[in-house]
Amino acid sequence: MDFNIDADEQRVLFTVVGHLDAGSNPTVGELSEGAGRDVESRVESLHRKGWLLVRDVDGCPTVMGLSPMAIAAVRNLRFGRRGGPT
Repeated sequence: MDFNIDADEQRVLFTVVGHLDAGSNPTVGELSEGAGRDVESRVESLHRKGWLLVRDVDGCPTVMGLSPMAIAAVRNLRFGRRGGPT
């Protein structure tokens, strides 16, 4: 897993986490509404880096969850242990 993510990836990551916490598996289209443009490339990047579990559902890339390592990393980011949002 690549732990180096930029601010835009982190923004998309926390948008994804919000959806997952609410019990939904967001499509890239749904994420675009909440996280702005260029979400598709950010989701793909986070997937390649091992943060997101993504699969096609009815032809739409859909985030199914976070990888186990990402869950721990997000917890650290949420509580400011790595300089992330508090």
